[in-house]
Formats: sequence, structure tokens, C-alpha cells
Amino acid sequence: MMNDDTAQQPTRILLIRHGQSVANAGGTPPDHITNPLTELGHAQAKAFADGFSCEPTVFLISPYTRAQQTSVPLRQRYPEVPIEEWPIYEFNYLEPGRLKNTSEEQQMPHILKFWKQDDPAHSDGPGAESFSVFLGRVRDVIKRLTQLKSDGCIVVFTHGFFMQAVRILLLFPTATDQQLISNFRRFHFVHFIENLEAVELEAVNGQLRMVGQQHLTTFTLQGESSHA
Repeated sequence: MMNDDTAQQPTRILLIRHGQSVANAGGTPPDHITNPLTELGHAQAKAFADGFSCEPTVFLISPYTRAQQTSVPLRQRYPEVPIEEWPIYEFNYLEPGRLKNTSEEQQMPHILKFWKQDDPAHSDGPGAESFSVFLGRVRDVIKRLTQLKSDGCIVVFTHGFFMQAVRILLLFPTATDQQLISNFRRFHFVHFIENLEAVELEAVNGQLRMVGQQHLTTFTLQGESSHA
């Protein structure tokens, strides 16, 4: 995958949200990690792989079941491509015990309470990430991505909130964690990422930038007149 001859050429990176999961469909998975794909989710992953047109050079995959399963059809199409598991799993903002065998509808009081607190340092309990810890994880991944080089494309199987965090951090690189948490959920719904939707990035000269995401520039942080 790595080639010094391409050092000055942009590296294409595709962030892919997993297919429809049991939780996405309103079901009750055992927990947020082992939340498998539905039949539709598997079909979405197969259709995505069948229509994939870029030559992958590495697969970066979340450790969570739904992302792993989503990657399988494309990995089967390109069995020689190396696989790396990265910490690109979903934002775990609720204490895991609250999530066991519950649907999103049942979790909604806890979800709304978390976001209403509007506190980037708040942790919901053991095993839960604060928003600032989550952003730190995403920032670390962004730094790692900027160092990658590829003649084809790097395919990243990940999750909706993780992808949104990448986008909002690239849009507003000087924003505080407080500004970001105050605007994150609104950004998420305004620019919602569907199952198997791709966000394209380029890494060039140690910088990561979005490709074809001009519509996002209309979003402004509350209290700011324009994006950074």
C-alpha cells in the first residue's frame, strides 16, 4: 500500500457507514457492540461491494459487529487487500448497561438527557465516553489518516457519529469542544449520513480534507457568523 513515489499525490480515503443494523431497524440487539446487520443491511453491503469502482489498498475496520459484517462482501471481492482494525467505533456516550436488550426508543430518555446536559466532559457512567474523549479519539484517527499513502483508495468501515465527528472537526478546526457538543446533534440531523453512504476525504501533504462536501459549508456553529 505505501509508496514513497506517491508522497505528493493525494491519498483517497472513503469513510463508509455500516449497513442497516438491528438497532437502526428499531430492534433490540444484545448490546451496542454486538449489534448485527439486518437482512436488508447484508443486502446493502453486497450491493455496495458489487458497485465499488475504486481499487482498495487497505481496509480499516471498526471492531463492532455491524461494521465488520458490512466489510465482508468487499473483502471477499478483494481477498488480497490487507485488513487493519482501528479505534473507529461508534461514540459510546451512554453507560453500556443502559443499552442491553433495549431499542433506541427505549433509550431515548437517556439519549435526550445526555445531549441536554451540553457538557463535553460529562461521562454517563463506567464504559461510557465523554464527548471530549470521543473527539480526542477522532482527532487521533485523523492524524493517522493524514500519514497514509495509497495509489488506489483506503476504505474505512465505520459509524455515523464517527463520520460526523470527522466532518465537523475538519469544518471547524478551531472550535472548542463546548461549541462542538452544542452543535453536534443539529449537524448530525441536518447532514444525516445514511447506511452505506460514503464520505470521501483526501490526505495530502500531512493534511486531511473533504471532497465533494461543499453543501456542509452552509452550516454555522451557534454564536458564529461563518464556519472556520
